[in-house]
Amino acid sequence: GKCVVVIGGGDTGNDCIGTAVRQGARQVINLELMPQAPGQRAPSNPWPHWPLVFRTDYGHQEASLLNNGNDVREYGVLTKEFVGDENGNLVGIKVVDVRWEEVNGQMRMAELPGSERLIRADLAFLALGFTGPEH
Repeated sequence: GKCVVVIGGGDTGNDCIGTAVRQGARQVINLELMPQAPGQRAPSNPWPHWPLVFRTDYGHQEASLLNNGNDVREYGVLTKEFVGDENGNLVGIKVVDVRWEEVNGQMRMAELPGSERLIRADLAFLALGFTGPEH
């Protein structure tokens, strides 16, 4: 089986995770740029807006079986570089941990020094960019 990294979340990320498991992946890691969502709706996220709360879906549950029952999601991780071998095959992804801080009323991302690392990857799925339906 392959070491699969899914970059991004949402329904697409979850589908990529579940499909990778069913296709025989040896390991699945899901990288999330944002921090883990809170367990309940925050005061800054009132109804009728979509509730930004922590969720576990079928793909996360299936992949956790490959990870000794632990969540496969890593939060606050920025992808820096795809690493290939001499034949151009993906062998890893360089990442760094980030923290989010408010600066002049805007959220800004800051890399955490010393947190750089290489994640082994044979296959990467990009599951990011959806912000809503067009009107």
